[in-house]
Amino acid sequence: MKQVNNTQSHAHRGPPLLVEHPCKGDRHIVAYFRIGLEKGYRITLEKDLEVATEIKVKLDSGATILFGNDTDNPASDDARFTERDLINNIFGFVLRKPATYFTFIVKGRHAPEHPPYILSIKINGEEVCFDPDRTFFGKQDTAIKEFWPEAPNKFCGRRRINREHTELIVSGTPTKIGDWPWHAALFRNNRLSIKYICGGTLISKFLVLTAAHCVTINEVPVNPETLGVVLGKTSLITNEITSQERTIFQVIVHDNFNKKTLDDDIAVLKLSAEAIFNNYVQPACLWLDAVYDQLDSYEVTGTVVGWGIDQTDSLANNLHEATMPIASKLTCILYDPIFYSNILANDKKFCAGLNNGTAACNGDSGGGFVVFVTDTRDSYYRIEYKTGAWYVRGIVSVTLARKDTSICEPNAYTVFTDVAKYKNWINNYMN
Repeated sequence: MKQVNNTQSHAHRGPPLLVEHPCKGDRHIVAYFRIGLEKGYRITLEKDLEVATEIKVKLDSGATILFGNDTDNPASDDARFTERDLINNIFGFVLRKPATYFTFIVKGRHAPEHPPYILSIKINGEEVCFDPDRTFFGKQDTAIKEFWPEAPNKFCGRRRINREHTELIVSGTPTKIGDWPWHAALFRNNRLSIKYICGGTLISKFLVLTAAHCVTINEVPVNPETLGVVLGKTSLITNEITSQERTIFQVIVHDNFNKKTLDDDIAVLKLSAEAIFNNYVQPACLWLDAVYDQLDSYEVTGTVVGWGIDQTDSLANNLHEATMPIASKLTCILYDPIFYSNILANDKKFCAGLNNGTAACNGDSGGGFVVFVTDTRDSYYRIEYKTGAWYVRGIVSVTLARKDTSICEPNAYTVFTDVAKYKNWINNYMN
């Protein structure tokens, strides 16, 4: 462990600071921090910098950058901001005066949560942090909990606004703009009209995950020119400035899709133009086997959102959400032995619901069953203070219909395509 004593030149006060180098191989980029990181940490560039030097810093998670040497009282006019990209966590600034070293403060999550690490530092457009170290806080006795090893990049499955909104949701409630930035609306163009048909989940800049039965006729993929996707949408009937409309380049349906049994009810849509990630459009994470180790209990609870039929038996105008746990296969079969024993014969499906009027319904098909997974295993933090990401666990496939109608039975369990069983199939198209 390294320590640095108080020195006048760096204005260190209080107990000794821990020291690390956030960019491997560059001893002139130094991080100073105290145990806990409650007040953030300092990055010092020990380089000769001229006036008007442009510096651009990219972090791996949400943070604030301040100028100055003192985390207790960060205040300096040594630089001015030229860019604050809070979506991609990029900060640009220009020096107002020459310096033999320049210090800025990074404030984000602190112990026991995972703090923001440096991903890139560019000086006048040239990269100087070629090999960023995203583990150095864990090397010191900082009480920082390291990320679980198989965690994906920290840009999927995370809200950019309404971050306090966690998985603890009252079922059947309307959503707010930005709550579900990965949810997509699928429309079909019938020349004379455009009709909403299904939901979907954005999983990359070019791919939307949905149900095969939404985009096929007699098991044959429909012409992509007849489909469209709208991202960042909350109102089904209102044009919103937050939405992004995309045409479809290709419809990819699983080769073994069966419309009668709804086996392999999964498809991906390739967009003709990439989605632009912002506060209202973000991708969800794909389910990983290691996610189970991060859950607080063996019961997996997820959320389904959509514009499906509501209590009035008509499509909802505003996006709604419902939270439900995964139910055992036996529980669903006991509810209706004939329907569920047939539809769940394939082990690539699961059912979920509460048997209390909370269920996916007509119009919700293709949408995701998403699960909130925290970044750390610690259970002593209240859920609203935890950070994490939303993972697609399932795709709405089918539910039991009311007698003599084609409308869903709200007390029945919903059947989902199990995304975990198709990870390799999906990954074939991710690149």
